[in-house]
Amino acid sequence: MYSNARKLFDEMPQLNCPRTVFSFNALLEACLKSERYDKIGGLFRELPQKLSIEPDLVSYNTAIKALCKAGSLDCALYFMDEMEKHEIKPNIVTCNTLLNAFHKSKRFSAAENLWAVMEKRHIVPDLYSYNIKLNGLVKANVVSEAIQFFEEIVHKGFKPDTFSYNAIIKMCVAERNLEEAKMWYEKMMQNGCLPDYATFTMLITLACDP
Repeated sequence: MYSNARKLFDEMPQLNCPRTVFSFNALLEACLKSERYDKIGGLFRELPQKLSIEPDLVSYNTAIKALCKAGSLDCALYFMDEMEKHEIKPNIVTCNTLLNAFHKSKRFSAAENLWAVMEKRHIVPDLYSYNIKLNGLVKANVVSEAIQFFEEIVHKGFKPDTFSYNAIIKMCVAERNLEEAKMWYEKMMQNGCLPDYATFTMLITLACDP
């Protein structure tokens, strides 16, 4: 996909099609979808200056997502700093992408630092942001903190979704606590949140566990 996208991008002037930030973003997206993460840095260094293209928020968010998928989290943070140098404000998509990558890599202190940055820059977390942190607490096996944070999500006015409840049920499964898992399942149903395949898989596995 990437080689075809790059070939078409290079041929655009011959087709009387101007190369703009939109076509640049499409090329970055092709890198992302074809998992050619190694091309992202070179494209950013080469094309904007060569073609007088100003990368926008979508450009940086796509690059950051690709770098996170490649495991290059420090480079992703660098791109976030570059955004600000070019007076482009990171948004919740930027931050959620980085938060998710930090928690998956168990870089919890970096994730906490990012939460502080979000507050400082007035970037309001959404439910996805909170679910990322909740899952991080579950992975770290800090039971009381995870439950407390779940309650904090509710107090902030969010309605926990299937992913929120599944995170807590997963923690109950790790603790082999069937009664607690059933209690959270009942809460899930009472609050009008539908279980999914993952919910039932975890509960059935725990119930059948000798």
